[in-house]
Amino acid sequence: MVPSFITLPNGLRVVALRTEGAPLVTIGVAYHVGAAHESPHQTGYAHLFEHLMFDNLARPDGKSFDELVTDAGGTSNAYTTYDWTYYHMTLPAAACELGLELEAERMRGFAISPAALETQRRVVIEEIAENVFNQPYGTAQMLLARTAFSNGTCYSWDVYGSIEHLRAMTLEDARQWYERYYRPNNAVLTVVGYIESITAVLERIAELFSTLAPSSIRAHNECRTTPQQAHHVERDSALPADMLICAYHLPGIRDRSTLSTAKVLATVLGTGRSSPVARRFVYDEMLAHTAHVGIDQREHASLLEFSAIARTKSITAELLFEHWQTLVREYFLSEQPLSEEHMERARNKIRRRYAQSFQTTEGLADMLATATLLYGDPERPWKELSELTSIEKDAICNLAETLFHQEPAVVEYSTVPQ
Repeated sequence: MVPSFITLPNGLRVVALRTEGAPLVTIGVAYHVGAAHESPHQTGYAHLFEHLMFDNLARPDGKSFDELVTDAGGTSNAYTTYDWTYYHMTLPAAACELGLELEAERMRGFAISPAALETQRRVVIEEIAENVFNQPYGTAQMLLARTAFSNGTCYSWDVYGSIEHLRAMTLEDARQWYERYYRPNNAVLTVVGYIESITAVLERIAELFSTLAPSSIRAHNECRTTPQQAHHVERDSALPADMLICAYHLPGIRDRSTLSTAKVLATVLGTGRSSPVARRFVYDEMLAHTAHVGIDQREHASLLEFSAIARTKSITAELLFEHWQTLVREYFLSEQPLSEEHMERARNKIRRRYAQSFQTTEGLADMLATATLLYGDPERPWKELSELTSIEKDAICNLAETLFHQEPAVVEYSTVPQ
């Protein structure tokens, strides 16, 4: 698959890819803005604005964005990360024109009302209350952000941000956020699916989007990251069991070699039922309900994270940490490191994961948008798959030896009172 890639005069990058299969099309828009672009005193703005964009229409018929998409037989959603915000809709191919018109309208200008701001503010605060403060371990990402990065640096708060800051956001704050970040020169538009003519779609996109003014404001803050290896213990006797998170610092996404090697390392260690982490913690020793290793990949500084939730209250986070350190020593810091069989299993898991994303218009549109936004290369997903499956065992062991000699940032949830 070779996507078509153009850049409009106003800076909007456009990627189109025809796929065979069901007569559907996914339209995605990635804006290069996330929680890392906030100030320490205005956190949560990126996620709140994700919600507000669904109200950024001023239609004579009064219909909302979601109503128009649903009436056309489609679905829409969005998500916010530290470094970008991504909007996507999947529609019948015959409704592609509508989808493009809606995205052009949302990018054309600020149309959010005071009532919409109040409604979405309330929705987001309720979401935080439900997902963060009323869930066991719901504060994990908030605590990890504070533990792994020094206070005031751009990854030291979670994407949800502060309820106090959200309550203080004004309509003028929202307008300034839009005018700074939600402009064509800070965005990538992707169209993937059953496209009759790539040329016709690109021409229509040029007609709809070329007249949109780019931002004259410099979009990107200087993201200052100061990693730290703090240790935080959160005590709550009401929790069902202890939980442990260990985070090891990695470079940002532009260090492709290190990040690719780290992805394979995480897959070897902790992806799937047959992984060493799952076997040791969940099946053999029966220490944990769940145990996982993954990469939190970010633009400026990434993390390799091990997490586990204890099986019973008698198993402490300290015990989970001891077993994690033992496992790492056995596989990477001893004379009998991981086998080639582990490597081949990891490669197969990576191939399967990418194949699943390549099989859907939603997965492809997302991958193309983020690859173009962050790397300037819409073909990056296919190149990355080749890179990941070519990494050798020695590279994994060398990175692991460096990484696991570091002290990690640690978050413990303990059911034992102080």
